[in-house]
Amino acid sequence: MACEESTSMQIVRGRSASGDLLERLLAITHDILQAQDIASPLESIAEAVSSLFGWRYVTIVAADEPAGDLYRRILLGWEEPVRLARLGERIAREDILAVLLPDFEVLPNCFYNPAERELFWERAIYVGSSTGQDPREAPDAWHERDSLTLVLPDRVGEMQGYISVDGPVDGKVPSIDTLRQMQLFVNLVGLALTNSRAHRSEVERRELLEENVRLQNEFFGMVSHEVRSPLAAIRGATSLLETHYETMGEERREELLSVLGSATTRLATIFEDFLLLSRMDAGQLSLRITSVPPVAIIEESIARIRSEHPERAFNVAYLDPVSNVLADEGRLVQIITNLLSNAVKYSYPQSPIHVDVRPGGGEIVVSVVNEGVGIPESDWDKLFKRFGRLSHDNGSTGLGLYICRELVTKMNGSIGLESEPGKRTTFWFSLPRYD
Repeated sequence: MACEESTSMQIVRGRSASGDLLERLLAITHDILQAQDIASPLESIAEAVSSLFGWRYVTIVAADEPAGDLYRRILLGWEEPVRLARLGERIAREDILAVLLPDFEVLPNCFYNPAERELFWERAIYVGSSTGQDPREAPDAWHERDSLTLVLPDRVGEMQGYISVDGPVDGKVPSIDTLRQMQLFVNLVGLALTNSRAHRSEVERRELLEENVRLQNEFFGMVSHEVRSPLAAIRGATSLLETHYETMGEERREELLSVLGSATTRLATIFEDFLLLSRMDAGQLSLRITSVPPVAIIEESIARIRSEHPERAFNVAYLDPVSNVLADEGRLVQIITNLLSNAVKYSYPQSPIHVDVRPGGGEIVVSVVNEGVGIPESDWDKLFKRFGRLSHDNGSTGLGLYICRELVTKMNGSIGLESEPGKRTTFWFSLPRYD
């Protein structure tokens, strides 16, 4: 037999000593600041409100973040069926604000709605049978359909949650002095919650910055290593050609020229990725979205990779006709070339690379399949993050797949992978159909 409304903090009924209130408040504040999540401190707040102010039922609704959705977090005193049914329930801010009317605000952020006004909220938890027409036993007696709600304000006075109480142990409507104590208690708890969130946000921000610094240092180390290798090859091949060109055989010349070409291509790829990343970060990457034939782009990309890996076989499978896609043609070549290059790099030598093109609703899905050791599922998400690499990968800057994801996303598509360890790996992406 209780009715619901809310606020989140601990309250002290009139008979509680101010020393007890302060001691409890300090303990709860400490719990809030030390807690990893908000659930445990909210339980302490509800128990304090119940014991200090003498309420049988205490409900706390709170948001996870400023201006976020409100959820029913605590139901103290309620029967288990009610708790199971209503815990976690989302409370729209506009719904609760519609019943927290100025006429019912007896103190700032403290709303008392007497049963006689018959303003019953459909989201309230009430298990009794009384109506607002049932007489009150005495002028100061608590009515089953009364409700008392205390808003939990943040630093700027915005609602970050609320506490609602019901079922006073003494059966009476709380005095204005008791409400002032409850209000003070709730305000201080609200401030503690706000400070705790701000502290956790700052800790997360620092951890993110430290992680970014670590990743960038690691990245520059990788770039240094990656650049050093092709530069050494270029220097060596150039030196040999300069000093022994006239005396070396044609086959040796071609071999050294091939080394120069491969090393130069590798250097160009590294710097192109790095420059593209800088443009993305600066918000200066613009795409020219047009109608593009995907099969023609795939064949062009395969021709580029085949020139570097003539020993590998590439198969393309599709059913005519294949609809055009909405994409930036140059960037689409970059995406497919990157996926094909990865497939060659991480597949068994001499195994064929398969490219599959198929319609998928309003999209065209392109899949690049290779046979190889595969990728553990725990690494899937990591590969599409900036500087994300496999633990055994020492030949990648960790930018290729991240750039692919960013480009596909900017073209309103999706990208992902599937892998079966020891068998095959499939990288796929989808783009909107032109038609």
